[in-house]
Amino acid sequence: MQLSLCLARSPLEDVRDVLLAAFGPQRPKARMDPVSQLVKSSISHRTLDAVSWAAFLRLQGAFRTWEDLAAAEPEEVLGLIGDVTHAPDKARRLPIALRMIQDRIGWLSLSHLRNLTIEQARHELRALPGVGQKVAASVLNFSSLAMRDLVVDSHVHRTAQRLGLVGPGDPTHSYHALMALAPDAWTADDLFELHCLMKHGLGQMLCPHDAPKCGACPLKAQCRRIGVEGATVLAWRPRSG
Repeated sequence: MQLSLCLARSPLEDVRDVLLAAFGPQRPKARMDPVSQLVKSSISHRTLDAVSWAAFLRLQGAFRTWEDLAAAEPEEVLGLIGDVTHAPDKARRLPIALRMIQDRIGWLSLSHLRNLTIEQARHELRALPGVGQKVAASVLNFSSLAMRDLVVDSHVHRTAQRLGLVGPGDPTHSYHALMALAPDAWTADDLFELHCLMKHGLGQMLCPHDAPKCGACPLKAQCRRIGVEGATVLAWRPRSG
């Protein structure tokens, strides 16, 4: 009997390799504890990184512990994060989410999630107010839990659709499609790297929503440019001198 081995590469591997060659390795320099990551990710949705980081640092400075944040009134939290998108909702939901963790675990910790399957951990996080697919994946992958999950934000979602890696749908659909394409051998750090390459290198620098720089893109030969016809594609010329 002859055994046949499936050696076909995932298209995600080709995308990762091209982006790595263009932008270099993207490995985490430091990881926060999972509760701190939950706080940071919860206020970051639809908000520029610089704005959400500043708001997170204000929270850190105002509250001695995250237990103090859990006991805070929404008005106090709002005064510290007022410039993030949907600030009133986030100021109301974040203390509630922290108190729900305390009530379930007995103290404010998410370290127990590392003993669960990724599906169980994701389900537990998504039961918290204000925690969707992106925030849950951020806690699981970005924090010291370092679990094998992919953060699909608007940049990753948009570029994955334009490349033809995923079909029509919302970011949650793209998340499931991209996770299905991720090789089993990829680690949490590999998925962190893919997120950074597709968000920062590709999505923010070369393939923004309104004016993609297709001529400068290292993936231009394999990109299907789905949806790009609705954007103003910028002409690109190499810098002279």
